[in-house]
Amino acid sequence: MSGPRQTTADPEAIGLYQGLENLPLALWEDLARMNPDGVSRRAAVLRKPDGALVVPFLGTNYAVFPEARTIQAPAGVRPPGFQSGLVILAYLIGADDIDLSGRMVTERELNGGALFFQGPHALSKAPVLERFGGDPGGLMERALKMGATPLKAGDAAFRLLALPKVLVAYTLYRGDDEFPAELTITFDAHTDRHLPLDGIFAMINVLTRRLGREG
Repeated sequence: MSGPRQTTADPEAIGLYQGLENLPLALWEDLARMNPDGVSRRAAVLRKPDGALVVPFLGTNYAVFPEARTIQAPAGVRPPGFQSGLVILAYLIGADDIDLSGRMVTERELNGGALFFQGPHALSKAPVLERFGGDPGGLMERALKMGATPLKAGDAAFRLLALPKVLVAYTLYRGDDEFPAELTITFDAHTDRHLPLDGIFAMINVLTRRLGREG
């Protein structure tokens, strides 16, 4: 699986990465071959009688139908984009039978992360820094609306259970006339047991974009 290149603009503005119809067929095929009860157990998601796997992602419950190759959002919620779909499928396929570690690490401390998360795969931070670099309170207000839990760190900090077994934390240090704002992103140490690195990259693209947008 490969993810899109990072950009400070909306990554899904690139045609190739727009819409669920562009998700790699191999992901759907891999998921369809797996035992759905095993997937439900390992990923800690609900399996409904109609065959749907209900995946909570960033506070929204998405219904994944492996045989029909569709992902449905709840009524009144916009359909997931390419990167959200990529993360959801990668999580269902890769989630391991292990819980949260209780220890947070940087992306470089994840297995293979020091090599992967650089250059075009550096974690997306610009949307948050550009909007909230001088407004930590605004970032916290936005994060709490998304279901985050406040943390005591920096000028604004929170953690968010992005997926049932994927915990992410953001810490913002306010910018001033002398120093630019800084943002650190950390992960539960078992995150790479549930998502491949490009899935983690795509997840942060989606989360940072949602935090930084209006509304």
